[in-house]
Amino acid sequence: MRILHTSDWHLGRTLAQENLLDDQAHLLEQVFDAVAAGGVDALIIAGDIFDRPNPRREAVALFNDFLRRIYAETSTAIIAIAGNHDAPERVSFNSALQDPRRVLIRGPLSDRASPLVLDDRHGLVAFSALPYSEVFAAREAFGEPGIASPADVLAAQVAEARQHVPAGARWVLAAHAFVEGGRTTETERPLTQVGGIETVPAGAFDGAAYVALGHLHRAQSAGSQHIRYCGSWMGFGFDEAGESKAMTLVDLDAAGGVTFEQLPLVSKRQLRVINGPLEEVLRLGRNEGAAAAACLVKAILTDEGALVDAIGQLRAVWPHVLQVERTQRISLATVNGEIGVADRRDPMAMVGNFLEVVRGDRPDATEEKVLADALMIAETEKD
Repeated sequence: MRILHTSDWHLGRTLAQENLLDDQAHLLEQVFDAVAAGGVDALIIAGDIFDRPNPRREAVALFNDFLRRIYAETSTAIIAIAGNHDAPERVSFNSALQDPRRVLIRGPLSDRASPLVLDDRHGLVAFSALPYSEVFAAREAFGEPGIASPADVLAAQVAEARQHVPAGARWVLAAHAFVEGGRTTETERPLTQVGGIETVPAGAFDGAAYVALGHLHRAQSAGSQHIRYCGSWMGFGFDEAGESKAMTLVDLDAAGGVTFEQLPLVSKRQLRVINGPLEEVLRLGRNEGAAAAACLVKAILTDEGALVDAIGQLRAVWPHVLQVERTQRISLATVNGEIGVADRRDPMAMVGNFLEVVRGDRPDATEEKVLADALMIAETEKD
């Protein structure tokens, strides 16, 4: 059986106020093409479908249209779960209309826990959907006041799901969790309160032939090769600039063994970090021309001294520069030591120190005369 594993779409997300919905529509086309062309039997979306509990209307419409196309234009089954960014009720909206032979979209724990069962020439494959749940919701759902951590929540879910797996079936789980040893990025939201333990052991999934995980944004295995994160489908922070993104294509054999292939995902606009003096960064953008416009950019400027409208100059050649950092911080409090009381009593010395900071040299004779004249006028007006 062939499974396409994807997760962490975060539909409707922005990056430094930049709308990413067109970029995400571009990626959805690639997911659809992979399903349509690859003989995929089951598509798994392992949580964080949306970026917030109340997603933008356009994001919901984009997701609904994608599901409609998968259902109407392919024979692929759909398994999807709520992640920690999702509102469970939003994800499972219209769940009563799901085709139980092809669709299992699970939001709240109260939704049906029974698996979606498919078959191939080797027999049955049971897909269990384990949506993300807060501790207090899980206590209520399972009637277990002792549930105190994400690991407890997942243990209860796995135990419940195992009861519904048909005898002899190969078992596939979809879950949204932080499994021990996983590598994070700067954009994942913690799954528990400060001071709590948010990780779960890989042993929680004992008995599963494949575990399709969501939450961590880097593709990686988690304790065992059959327990995997496919990673987010695009970078959501500049620490992911230059990283390749992909979906995981899984082939499940007769004995429950799995092999993998990474199917690259190409973003409409790449994340890029550019480091150097302002003039060099501008020159690079001019040389690249249209290619510069196809990037979401963080500029790290290494110039010393003040810069005039650096963001405006950058956006003239890098229209989607979203962040600007300076490596050389200007401190008006220090120029070869503290500007002391004597400096404050000597305006000419203060101005000279300021110019040395922002441009690297002190005023020349002509500038000193201009300053002296201006100070004389100011003193006269004060009197």
